Formats: sequence, structure tokens, C-alpha cells
Amino acid sequence: MHELWIEVERVEGTCTGPVPMAPGTGFLVRNGSLVFPGGGPICLFALQSVLPMIPAKERLTDDDPNGDWITRVHHAQCPDPNGRVLWQMEQRPLGATKTPSASEVPAGRPGDLLVRVERIDGRCLEGMCVGRTALLRGSSLYLPQPFCLYALQSVLPLLPAMQRRLDPGDWMATENEVICPDPLGNVVLRIEKLMEGSCC
Repeated sequence: MHELWIEVERVEGTCTGPVPMAPGTGFLVRNGSLVFPGGGPICLFALQSVLPMIPAKERLTDDDPNGDWITRVHHAQCPDPNGRVLWQMEQRPLGATKTPSASEVPAGRPGDLLVRVERIDGRCLEGMCVGRTALLRGSSLYLPQPFCLYALQSVLPLLPAMQRRLDPGDWMATENEVICPDPLGNVVLRIEKLMEGSCC
């Protein structure tokens, strides 16, 4: 296993996120957990472009002449053709990167989405615990503490839709719990749209 440091190498356009991505913005992946220095933010859409590669990059050795294409690829880009945020992925030995300390993320405000670990109906091997949170403001994602990559991936596809007004008949208008893909962990995440007076 390796840990990964994933950093914005360059932006070949204009990132229009509420907090634009810039060269040097990065995050750590260690044992399947994402760690955002300073708690973030990282653009949700730029992040999603690199997530599918992470499990393999943690396990395969870069530049293995007998490896498949993923051992030779060290970059991924965001899906916005006008922003073109280009990530560089660097493998490091486990424990090589100083773990950034936890920090304060912005207080939630009306319209933000708060993802909270509601309960764990099994045994989570990634160390998730009840009460861990992720905050989405616009397209900016904040993680005040390490957060399991796989649990986070289970909610990410829903977040952009849940930020918007939903038809009352849409199942997303009434359902706000999602379970992680690990049937042994059964980490249940609740997605809450913050309203006036909400607290996170």
C-alpha cells in the first residue's frame, strides 16, 4: 500500500467554483481516508474526476513496466472544459506525509448541505465514527476530519441534485439517508439541507 498526495498542478482555463481551485491545493489519501489540509475546500466536481483512480493508485506500484495504464498515469483533470483543473497524483510510502491537523471549517449556512455519519450498523474498518461530517457549500467540499473515500463516494452523486429545488414527488425530496458500500460496515450517512437557524 501507498499513500497518495494529490495536488492541483495547474489550471488550464478559469475555475469558476465559489472557491476557485488553484495550483498547490491538495489533499492526502491514506488507507482509504481523505484528509483535506485545513479542512478544505476542494471542488466537488474536480474531486470526483480523480476518485475512481485512487483505490488502484494506493495499491499498484507506479511505473511498473508490466503494469497496466494506471501505473503510468499520474494526472487527471476535472470535467469542466473551461476550467481544466489538472491533478497530479504522487505515491508516497505510508506515513511519509505529515498528517495535517484538524481545523475549523466554515459554519454551515442556509442552503449548504451537511453530510453526517448518522449511525454505524456494523464494524467500519476505515475508522469512521458517528458524528463525522462533510459540508458542501456551492461546489466547495469541506472535511474537518479524515473521511472514508468509499462512504463519501456513496453520497457524492446525490449532492448536486439535493442542493436544488426538488419536485415533491421526487424520492430525493423525502429520503436523505445513504449507506456506504461495505456490507460489514453499514455506515449510514444523513444528508441535511441547512435552513435558517440550523446548526452543524
